[in-house]
Amino acid sequence: MDPIDLLEKRIEALELQVLPKEKSSLESKFQGITDILLQTQTMISSALSCRDAITSILRHIQTVNEYLDPCYGENDLEVEAKRHYLLELYPELKDTVQFIGTFQNLLPYTNSENIMKVTELSDKLEHLTAANLVIYEESREVTQNVLKLLQQYNDITSSIKVLFLQLDRAVNDCDAALQPKFVTEE
Repeated sequence: MDPIDLLEKRIEALELQVLPKEKSSLESKFQGITDILLQTQTMISSALSCRDAITSILRHIQTVNEYLDPCYGENDLEVEAKRHYLLELYPELKDTVQFIGTFQNLLPYTNSENIMKVTELSDKLEHLTAANLVIYEESREVTQNVLKLLQQYNDITSSIKVLFLQLDRAVNDCDAALQPKFVTEE
């Protein structure tokens, strides 16, 4: 038995199961699927026989499909060009691999409970940051004042040192003037 006949009988059996069982309507309208396919082929051939451009395209459809394939021409690259391209990309790929490694090492920390709480406590964190900024500004002012006072203290201690040096010289001069002078005769 021919495979087409076998296929046709199988399709007829399926049609009988799916379509209504009235034999009169089936017999009058029934036409085999292969007959329908042959008629369709004949109609398409006759419609295209007078159109040379369409038949030319249909004859070369395989070539057109090859040109429309996005992968067309990839195999034409030489191995040396591919190697050169990969060597140019190597530093960038190496950096990317390092970034991925660093990210994977830090990934457990991003899922920690403390990080999850940051989003919950962001309002409080914002308030504390603003308060910290105010305290920082105040501490800068206090630091400037302390530096000015330390400079004044250094100036005062320097002037006291100078005064004590002058006083020491004056006392030494007075002591030297008050000591009796011995005249030696020779």
